[in-house]
Amino acid sequence: MPTAGNSPSKASAVAGSVIEASDTIALPSSFLYDIAPKISALEELQVSLALFRFLAETGGFNRPVAEKTILRDRPLRNSLRVEGSPRAPDTRIAKGLDLALARGTLVRLVSKEGLRKSTFYYLNTPENRSSIKLMESGQLAPPKELWPDDNQPQIIVDRPNAFRLYEQNIGPLTPLIADQISRVIEDYPADWIEDAIGEAVAYNRRSWRYITRILENWQASGRQELDT
Repeated sequence: MPTAGNSPSKASAVAGSVIEASDTIALPSSFLYDIAPKISALEELQVSLALFRFLAETGGFNRPVAEKTILRDRPLRNSLRVEGSPRAPDTRIAKGLDLALARGTLVRLVSKEGLRKSTFYYLNTPENRSSIKLMESGQLAPPKELWPDDNQPQIIVDRPNAFRLYEQNIGPLTPLIADQISRVIEDYPADWIEDAIGEAVAYNRRSWRYITRILENWQASGRQELDT
């Protein structure tokens, strides 16, 4: 994958800080040109940039990053902290991860062995997708980072909850529907989307058009009847 961000020959002053050549991290040019310009949520941008930092520290774009590493990262938590809201970093990081998953920047998988489960993220590259598919089918042993103990784990690809609920209750997740869900994830809280899918099922109106109409109505008139 092509990268951008070659180290400058001299240190550069940016916003009162000095960036040394040794401090730079390579980013895929596809992220800079195709993905970053479309990102509107600060949570998604911060999480995506943090992931590239983790990958640089662990050895490259084909390495897994543990979810707990992302959630516990102090610079990321500080960047998404909200004064007076101690749980804000957790919820905002989770939102950023779901947005990055929905956009296709990341792939989330669960490593399961017995009752033990761990969640990891991969950069969504053709090479990583191929490896994950082989790991899912048991044709490729997962890297040791994914092993909770000495027994080889089962690898399961995990999608954002809105995608799972749609597939389980509405119908097949086509590329067009996936793109529409991705946009909705940016505009509405996760619990609204989940509740809207639930309401569509309850009224046997199993269509994405009906779900979006519910969300639009809630946004226009509020959800007081559900909050009381």
